[in-house]
Amino acid sequence: MYRAGDPVALRIRRRGRRIDVDDGGRAVALAGKPPGWLPVAEEVVANEGFNVNRAGVVFVPLVEGRDVEAIAARLADCSVAVYAELLELPG
Repeated sequence: MYRAGDPVALRIRRRGRRIDVDDGGRAVALAGKPPGWLPVAEEVVANEGFNVNRAGVVFVPLVEGRDVEAIAARLADCSVAVYAELLELPG
């Protein structure tokens, strides 16, 4: 949960052997983009082995055979961590 009543929802897309998991940019959309948001978000996701793009989407590309469910759970937690860190930035 990002906040009460606002659960994390992930998008999981399969294309052949490739699987993309992302948060749809929800963490950044909820927290906003205060000055310096991208380097902060990049640091949070890098610690978990994930990515964030300039649009604010927290994501990870996978290949078939990986434990998608476990990785998705970690990505959801990371998305919440990005949200929390961005809320700490001065607006």
